[in-house]
Amino acid sequence: MQEWMGRVVGDIEPITAGRLLPARAGEVTAETVAPSLDIQDTEDKILVTADIPGVEKGDITINVHGDMLEITAEKKKETEEKGEGYIRRERGYTKFYRRIPLPTEVDPNNVDATLKDGVLRIEMVKTALPEATKIEVK
Repeated sequence: MQEWMGRVVGDIEPITAGRLLPARAGEVTAETVAPSLDIQDTEDKILVTADIPGVEKGDITINVHGDMLEITAEKKKETEEKGEGYIRRERGYTKFYRRIPLPTEVDPNNVDATLKDGVLRIEMVKTALPEATKIEVK
């Protein structure tokens, strides 16, 4: 019985394990990688540094929604080797994805992103939080 259940669960496991998006940094899921990152919270800015090696800046998309940051990037690689009587072609594709809750809301119109040597640096200015309003109970 245990052997049979092991086969049944083993058949199901790749389906559930093949999530479309990774859950943590460094995890590879269906050719999607969650990049490792660092978040630095200063007095007026939030700085995020993410490792996305081999990606061109035109293949990166950054979205800011209130207190959420979403980073999507794609890396495509094609190689071709020609020899006498053969042609060898290889293609590779990797997608990087990470959605990060930020410690506070940021101004989506005041975000600066730079890519250098496979390291993406995103600098976001915090929005001013409204003052607390005292509500009188009636």
